[in-house]
Amino acid sequence: MPQKNMRNTAESVSIKPIILVVAGVIEKQGRYLLAQRVEHACQGGLWEFPGGKVEEGETPQAALERELTEELAIQTTTGRFLADSVFDHGDKIIHLKGYLSHWESGSLVLHSHQASVWAELTEISHYALCPADYPILEALVAK
Repeated sequence: MPQKNMRNTAESVSIKPIILVVAGVIEKQGRYLLAQRVEHACQGGLWEFPGGKVEEGETPQAALERELTEELAIQTTTGRFLADSVFDHGDKIIHLKGYLSHWESGSLVLHSHQASVWAELTEISHYALCPADYPILEALVAK
């Protein structure tokens, strides 16, 4: 009986890249900063706790402080860890780490977002968040 030419199962499974991303839950005077993603971006129009990708050799905390300076022109200090969130985007997997962030200085400038809002904890649920941000919100509510 002839054997079929079968491909190795491991070869036929594509490995999705896992991208480590950080988000800052910035509190100021009892309100939390939400930023709205630009329309043309992935998940455009949705709201998020701002942050960005962790670069090679960078700690999540240092990455968060760098990203918030780049995206919002503010200086922050990273506080305690809130939650992990893993979200499959189809072509990649995002591993999001959420931290409390403390505003130190700067005036908010939107370099990577189309809008921002300071919302009370009870108001955040009125905004359509990126799916990966919901576990961070749950951890914030539970704190």
